[in-house]
Parts: sequence; C-alpha cells; structure tokens
Amino acid sequence: MEQLTDEQLIERVRQGSMDAFAALVDRHKNGVFQFIRCRVEIRETAEDLAQEVFLKLYRHLPDFRGDARFTTWLYGLTLNTVRDHLRMKKRRPVTTVLETLKGWFTDSREEPEAEAVRSEERQTVAGILAGLPPKYREVLVLYHYRQMALSEVALLLQIPVKTAETRLYRGKQLLKERWLEVDQHEDSASQRRTARTVPEAKADS
Repeated sequence: MEQLTDEQLIERVRQGSMDAFAALVDRHKNGVFQFIRCRVEIRETAEDLAQEVFLKLYRHLPDFRGDARFTTWLYGLTLNTVRDHLRMKKRRPVTTVLETLKGWFTDSREEPEAEAVRSEERQTVAGILAGLPPKYREVLVLYHYRQMALSEVALLLQIPVKTAETRLYRGKQLLKERWLEVDQHEDSASQRRTARTVPEAKADS
C-alpha cells in the first residue's frame, strides 16, 4: 500500500477496501494532528478532533473530485473541523505548540552536541512562531512545514493568492525580527553572567 498514491488509495477505498483507508490515515495522521495542535491547546482534544477529521474523510471521500491535491482538500476539511470546534467552545486559538513543532526541524544525522544546539533553536523558533498572529502562523505552517504551494494555501484559507503572499512575507519578517530580539537578549544575559564570574583586578600597589 505504501507505494500507492493518495488517489489510488482513495479509489480502493471507494471499492470497499478498509486496508486502503487505514493506509491513507496512517500516511496523513501526523500532519493532520500537528496542524490541529497549532490551534488547539489540549492534546486530548486535538486527538479527538483528528479522529473526527478522519471519520468525516471516510464519509465525504465520494465528494473528492480531484480538482485540487488531496492534501489540500484534507487540510481544508481539518481547518473547518477546528474552526467549528473553536466556534462552539468560543475559545481562542492556542499559542503553545513547542512539542509538536520540534519534529519539523529535526535532522537525525547530526552529532549529539550539534543536535543539542539545534534542539534549543527549535524550541526558540517554535516559541516565536507560536506567538505570531494566527493569520501569519497559518500561512507559515502550511507553506514551509506542510510544503503547500501558495495557490494551495490561498485556496485552503479562502483568501486571494496575493494576500497569502503578503502574509507569508510579513510572517517571515516578524519571525526574523523576534528571533533577533531573543538572540540579542540572550547575548546580553550571557555577558552579564560572564561579568559576574570574572574576578575584579587588584589595584596596583
């Protein structure tokens, strides 16, 4: 099943193959869950919503016509499910996604020392990304981490492509500005710590 495309799996599901549906779920469950966690704080709630997404997927697969990529259609279904949940609960989008974002920056080939540094960087970037306004965070996540084209991002978020492009540019700028602020703050803190540990020179007799 792994070598089959999404479209081939969908066709088998339509023919009644539950194995094909299981393969489709297994292929996309992590991405769907991570996307939900960008907006839902409680992990258990995110898991429940992910299950709801795939139940809807099974019911609505006959509606998929192939006009857009399957992933675009799937994330549209996911986004609508999350928005319905937030609307019902009258809750604001979550801003803490550190744990789910760690894997998006991982390179397992790095040496342990380098990976330790990368781990700190991942947490810093994840924290900054989580603090961005949702309209910028959504575009950054979809474009960079879900590898969608801007046209697909625009279709999914129901905004003009030019708007998606502007939000992507502005999101990158905000991410860079806040990274520099954090970096400068850490440098200043490091210098203060160093100054406290360096013994004062004795005056000449």
